[in-house]
Amino acid sequence: MTFFDTLYKTVRAIALPLLVFLLAACAKQGMPGGGPKDVTPPRVKSITPENRTLNFNGKQFYIEFDEYVEIKNAENNVIVSPPLKNRAEYKTKGKGVIVTLHDTLSPNTTYLFQFIEAIADFNEGNLLPSMEYVFSTGDYVDSMSIRGKVSDALELSPREETVSVWLFENDKYGELIASLSDTIVKAPRPDYVTRCDKQGRFSFNSIKPGSYRVVAIQDEDKNTKIGPMESVGFCDDILESRNMRDSVKVDSTIRCVADEKAAEVFIFTPEQKGRQRLTSSAFVAKGKIRITSLLPLLKPTLYSGSEQLKYIMNKTSDTMTVWTMREKCDSILLVVSDPSGIQDTLNLRWRTKRAKDKGFSVASSGDGMSLSSKSPAYFDTIALKFTTPLEVAKCKTDSAVAIIDLKDSSTTFCDVVIDSTEMYARLEYTLRQGAKYDIFVPQGSFVDIYGHANDSLRASVTVSSKEDYGNIKLHVASDGTSALIVQLIDEKKNVVRQQVMKGGGDAVFLNIRPAKYKVRVVVDTNGNGRWDTGDILLQRLPERVVYIPQTLNVRANWDFEETITIE
Repeated sequence: MTFFDTLYKTVRAIALPLLVFLLAACAKQGMPGGGPKDVTPPRVKSITPENRTLNFNGKQFYIEFDEYVEIKNAENNVIVSPPLKNRAEYKTKGKGVIVTLHDTLSPNTTYLFQFIEAIADFNEGNLLPSMEYVFSTGDYVDSMSIRGKVSDALELSPREETVSVWLFENDKYGELIASLSDTIVKAPRPDYVTRCDKQGRFSFNSIKPGSYRVVAIQDEDKNTKIGPMESVGFCDDILESRNMRDSVKVDSTIRCVADEKAAEVFIFTPEQKGRQRLTSSAFVAKGKIRITSLLPLLKPTLYSGSEQLKYIMNKTSDTMTVWTMREKCDSILLVVSDPSGIQDTLNLRWRTKRAKDKGFSVASSGDGMSLSSKSPAYFDTIALKFTTPLEVAKCKTDSAVAIIDLKDSSTTFCDVVIDSTEMYARLEYTLRQGAKYDIFVPQGSFVDIYGHANDSLRASVTVSSKEDYGNIKLHVASDGTSALIVQLIDEKKNVVRQQVMKGGGDAVFLNIRPAKYKVRVVVDTNGNGRWDTGDILLQRLPERVVYIPQTLNVRANWDFEETITIE
């Protein structure tokens, strides 16, 4: 054997195993990683006893799925109609859920179990949106239905919070109303219960024939009773159940062909008449106290012995900011009274951990005074704002501020007017559209209640122009005589502007900042100039509201004109 033959055999002996190893490694790297993620919810394979069982007399039923499952918050996500006095027990067993009843079932009654996002697969947590199980303790299964939609009475949109819906037989509904004013009268339990989906829709299925009244509620304490603070809604029509046999299923909601229109229910938060109270009170800085109330304060009075006090109210009159004349005051015994129903004694102490805001006085840091806006509107004025009330008698209001017009460098020394809150000083100067100004406030021009004078202030402002805004003109036609409140609503649901009119007319909103707005019209039935909520005890619905369907995208130098008809 030659040298080359020996070398060839040696190389072959080493190379072949190495090649096999490399190919195996490559093959291993190329193997699939388990396939696509499972996004399919569990599927029901069987139910024992089967769905729509008659003459049910057991204590359990079992739902088997095609995979292992877990139960999600059964207390809130499984709804039983008619309601059970004792909660059922829900446990997983194998690839299913076993439900144990701890109640004596009523004879000749159809029971409906609604599992709404209550079942999820064990591995991926995919939720089964909804499923229903029905059985009857009698010879037939009730097959009637009532459907509807719940909307917020003012926003006309579904509530984000969970809304329960109760159904009462018509003669029992009177007992419910009576129980709201008389604690001796026991509130009846609903005949049927369900809850709204995210679009506010609801349906009562498998109910017996009859006439019903519907109530919607945010039952926050889950006690199946209407609490004084809970949002509630009702339909003032008597609802007749419809036959489900000719029904179709759309978006998981059973809709009956015989139904022409779903029941409309508007949910509202009732006015808290006679329940006025202080909701919070605390030092927010030494010498500064903030007090809030549930309802607006009418004419509050404060008393603290020899301690001198000063306060201002916010725009809604439910928040009061109080200053003690002693700057470093850190404890106080304060008596607060108001005709709205307040008579409280507060024992308050300053706690360091509550300190979130600093620089409340017009101190040498200069934090106590600033311009209210560096881009004032052409139809407005330039204003200075302060963080502590001013001692008006010690302030220099005559020719205190210099305004330099940058167009021609002319200087004007103008007077200032301190407003009633003593927190703002407005400059008496007529602004020119699009103009740019330098503002100079001399040191010591303003003094606060603690004797602190301001530092000097130099700032520049640019005034807006008429072309920076849009205008809206609305022709409101109404065939009624009620007063109408036309409101412009921003994206944060704040009322930006409003106009009151009698039975229709033109609502004109000028100089609107570019943004997106909705237009709302309140039918002010009692003419008190505001939207009034409802009262279930008095069976009074909330005042009606109407929205323009489209959102107004107001642009600069843009005019919008629209007609609204209120029937």
